[in-house]
Amino acid sequence: MKRDLESLLQEIKNTKERLAFLKSKASELTAHIYDSTITGVYDKENGSDIDQYTVSLLESEIRDRNIEDESQIGIWSYDFESLDLYWSEEVYDIYEYEGGFDGTLADFFMSCMDPISVSRFRERGVLLRTSKDKQILNQFIITPKGNTKYLSFTSIPILNKKGEITGAEGIVTDLTDRIIGKKGLDNFFNLSSDLHCIVHTDRYFVKVSPAWSKLLGYTEKEILSSSFLDFIHPDDVEKSTFDANDLDPYGIMTFENRYVTKSGEIVYLSWNSRLDKSSQLAYCTARDITASKKVQEDLLSDLSEKELLLKEIHHRVKNNLQIISSLLSLQAGANRHQKELNKLYEDSRNRIKSMAAIHEMFYQSKELDKIEFGKYLDKLIGDLSKSISSSHKSIDLSLNVESVFVTLDVAIPLGLIINEIVTNAIKHGADENNEVKIFVHLEVVEEGHFELIIGDKGCQGLQDILNEKSESLGVMLINSLVEQINGEIIQLTDYPGTVYKLIFFGRI
Repeated sequence: MKRDLESLLQEIKNTKERLAFLKSKASELTAHIYDSTITGVYDKENGSDIDQYTVSLLESEIRDRNIEDESQIGIWSYDFESLDLYWSEEVYDIYEYEGGFDGTLADFFMSCMDPISVSRFRERGVLLRTSKDKQILNQFIITPKGNTKYLSFTSIPILNKKGEITGAEGIVTDLTDRIIGKKGLDNFFNLSSDLHCIVHTDRYFVKVSPAWSKLLGYTEKEILSSSFLDFIHPDDVEKSTFDANDLDPYGIMTFENRYVTKSGEIVYLSWNSRLDKSSQLAYCTARDITASKKVQEDLLSDLSEKELLLKEIHHRVKNNLQIISSLLSLQAGANRHQKELNKLYEDSRNRIKSMAAIHEMFYQSKELDKIEFGKYLDKLIGDLSKSISSSHKSIDLSLNVESVFVTLDVAIPLGLIINEIVTNAIKHGADENNEVKIFVHLEVVEEGHFELIIGDKGCQGLQDILNEKSESLGVMLINSLVEQINGEIIQLTDYPGTVYKLIFFGRI
């Protein structure tokens, strides 16, 4: 029968056995009792009352743990010098001690501990003898009747006149029902901030934790009276239904869906469920992830806006470059009789087109920060073949390119370099059959180290082009752009035609 706090405390104070023990201890020990949670040291000689202090500890324990039954709490004391252990009557009841044990009470105490608790107790035993702080130790025991119990010990040190620790005393509380009994299950179910529930395959809740009412705004009765499908967002009903045959071999199912609260607000839930096929009951834990979903949606929305903006920038840059190219074409038409000038216009247009093609590929690419360079090479060389006058030449392109992605700051200079080399190959790299055979080989030599070999198989290859004293604009561009991407370029002499090897370090 539940008693109110005042009655319980009064009974504790009036217990003759406890007071007799405490008075005998007071007469034997001129002790200082220290507790880190209370300022000062308790001194018997200066009028402090050990009886009252122990009662205060009991009061604190009862309030903190909300003890309803006085049989769940008892007093203990242990003297480190004499090795005497004292238990109040309640402790004997908690341990279900019926006598007949061959050994001391301390031996019986140790014999009841489970192995895990024994290892913990050894560590805590050192603290009891060395620390003046209040200690709390929890342990499982197995009583002589074979019952497993979960106990919590609260202790304070007993000090002599020199301030040395000579023993410890305190409170033991039986928390079995709250941890491994029905009340323990109820506490876990009711006090957890997560959403716990038991659901039958008939799609009705069997039991829900109070967190459900707090989240959805419905009473427990309203929730249990309706199918869980009635609370789910209409668009998520299909994915929220389950069949025992659809689950994995362990009956586990994880998913996310949306619920609609009584006020019409939409909340996102993340589920972890397991089905007991024998009872057709699913034991579920759901977590409210609305806040994180909102943050995720905001980030995705922001990212989507930036992606669209970046695509639009690439698109506009490409259009502007095309406009410049068109202006150069008009200018070339106005000066069509000046062949040398028209050649310069054409070279400039090709360079601009090579940059425009890169921006177009970035605009079309799913990866806005990089493009696959092999696809760009194919387009670039194809466009150059069409734009450069080659009616009397057959152009053959051989590409052997690994799947390599490049960023914008590498793609543009690299594209311009290739533009210069391929333009010269189309103009001057024909073989004896007037065929232009261009080949490109790009491979990853090692991580952060890339090698590009590009050239033609013409019969009139020029030597040492990169080191000519009177550099052309094209050669100047190549050397400058190679330096810009922190690379190295050499002309290979063991190939027919004009061939270059370009090396990059960690830039692609």
